[in-house]
Amino acid sequence: MKNLILIFSLIFTSSFIPAQRVDVWKTITIPPGESLFIHEVKAPVTLELKNLSDKEINLSSKLTMPRSIAAASGFTYRLPKKASLSIENRNTDAVSLYLHYTSSKSILINNKEVR
Repeated sequence: MKNLILIFSLIFTSSFIPAQRVDVWKTITIPPGESLFIHEVKAPVTLELKNLSDKEINLSSKLTMPRSIAAASGFTYRLPKKASLSIENRNTDAVSLYLHYTSSKSILINNKEVR
């Protein structure tokens, strides 16, 4: 009986423990003509993107969102579960991008896990 009470109390208390959050800040350089692809996310993700260069960066997604990030500006967006995003550099010079994301799970950028 004591074991049963212990098991139920552990289940009850574990339901109130918040899930671990992944919070990453990264500066990424995108070479000319290249792109970054954020694969389908497994949990909702809050993205903050800042363009650190003097060139425009293009965004491509099935979602309703801005199509580009102007030079020296940024935006914040919440990607829903199973959404993806492509960040493209169509310029002849490399561009730098500041990426900050918060989620309960890590994301894949160009088939690499970002943590």
